[in-house]
Amino acid sequence: MNPFTCALLVFVAGLIIPAASCAEPHIQTVWSVHVDQRLPNSPLALSSPAVVTRDQGSWVVLAGRDRWVHVYDLASGRQVRRFFLGEPSDSGALALWNGQVVLGDIRGNMYAVDPTEGKIVWQKSLASSFTIPPQALGEDFLIQTGDNELYCFSVSGAKRWSFSGAKSTLGLYFGAEPLIQDDIVYAAFNNGDVVALKAYTGDVLWKRQTILSHIAANVSDIKAPLAQPVLLPELNLEGEQVYNALLIPIFQGELVVLSAMDGAQFFDLPISMKSSPLRKGDNLYIADGLGFLHLYNISKGNRVWSKKVSSYALLGPVVFGDALWLADSQGKVFRVRWDGEVEASKPMLGHISRVPIVTDQGLLVRTDRGVLALVK
Repeated sequence: MNPFTCALLVFVAGLIIPAASCAEPHIQTVWSVHVDQRLPNSPLALSSPAVVTRDQGSWVVLAGRDRWVHVYDLASGRQVRRFFLGEPSDSGALALWNGQVVLGDIRGNMYAVDPTEGKIVWQKSLASSFTIPPQALGEDFLIQTGDNELYCFSVSGAKRWSFSGAKSTLGLYFGAEPLIQDDIVYAAFNNGDVVALKAYTGDVLWKRQTILSHIAANVSDIKAPLAQPVLLPELNLEGEQVYNALLIPIFQGELVVLSAMDGAQFFDLPISMKSSPLRKGDNLYIADGLGFLHLYNISKGNRVWSKKVSSYALLGPVVFGDALWLADSQGKVFRVRWDGEVEASKPMLGHISRVPIVTDQGLLVRTDRGVLALVK
């Protein structure tokens, strides 16, 4: 309904209707900044931010392709400060309990930075770079690199333990974040291996290969885990009822369901995923690589519906403001009702390769054209 028609109806009916009642649902860009100062034909900008909470508010911290660490005010998008890193970055970032942020560069260096002082606190060299966001483990943190190494570090940079996975000759640039549950780390590597490790020692509990063949001549044929595993105490799906189910989403492959106890494979669901399923009560929302959003009832074991959201691979869903939010690989953000109907969509400048990050102010969206935006 356009504004003229809306105003005419209000006049004829003799009613006072708030303007918002007539407005089409939309997605608001609270602020948008160009982080990386990209020039034409320059490398894609793929780093992701961490949010640091302070007494005065919250800051967004990330390293860019321009070799700088940027600190923005979450509410306004105003740049608080920036300081020189020395190398381009495509890494994820993690806010540590001590107020510092850990991130990396494309050369395989890992840094702890202080966003308040605007300086590098310490630096370590790893065997490979990491794009996967680090994960907090108590007062320590985990780093998973592109060559399938998993490390546990203290906030001072001391290595607690490490695990070396099998190397893959051809892989995707991104990977799956480790899941930490009940003092166990579940990690999925780009060659399809999934391991369960004791969280504070790195001891191996079990290991399972989830991809029949991870050898491919082209990137478009590679099957690889790109999303964090999901652990469900009970799962009834596609006629199978299992317990302690570990869901491993495989892009260009299947949703593989393993036993969290010993790694035995229960079953798989033929669906390609770039992001993790979202559980809400008995409902499991799954976004796939073909642009569909699916709803499964995991107590009854049936698929309730499938809705076409996009013509491209979806990332998400995540929850903000009592709605589902997704992004697609071509750079569009969607707000979706719980019944799967799209309420609003918004194109962004560039493609989106990472799931939007939920904050109390809205969603942080990063694009490969160097944009970082807060939308709601």
